Amino acid sequence: MLQVMLRMYGRDGNEAENIVEENQMFHGPGFSMERMEGFQEIEEDAAGSVFLSGYRPKKLFSSPGRHAGFSLQTFNKEEIPESEDMEDLREKLRHILMRSDRKTVFYEGGQTSGNIPVFWFDYKSFAADERVYNLMFFFRAGEKLILGTFYCIFQDFDRWKPEVLRVLRTVRKESEDEER
Repeated sequence: MLQVMLRMYGRDGNEAENIVEENQMFHGPGFSMERMEGFQEIEEDAAGSVFLSGYRPKKLFSSPGRHAGFSLQTFNKEEIPESEDMEDLREKLRHILMRSDRKTVFYEGGQTSGNIPVFWFDYKSFAADERVYNLMFFFRAGEKLILGTFYCIFQDFDRWKPEVLRVLRTVRKESEDEER
């Protein structure tokens, strides 16, 4: 707990600068964001053990032990037009999830106040015998829409949610040439 507090606040009690080492950053098409500590990208050949469907997100990151993870998917303006209102898109996504599984329980929704506005909502879903906490988020990066999900076992959501929202505030605009 002390280490987390020292990371969030400087030793003098003031909020620390948001300086992040380069190896803790993820660079995507037109954006960058801090990677959660300990999370590693899952290689494509191992992704099937996390997402059974062949329709899985392009980028997957997992915590040690794979009890929590992030997924990121990129959509072009042809798939989701730039003129799409982000609030309306959030509602459309919620309705799609609701139609796909009536047992889904929705909680909150909001928007981060970082460099790029990130819209989000969270919900509980069910996988086999396990309850899963999900926080879906999306933002515009140039002409692309980035859609992501954080997931973890439901009993751990209160530990992860504040950290996920903090990481979403680190999303920054970056030229697509800077993607690594």
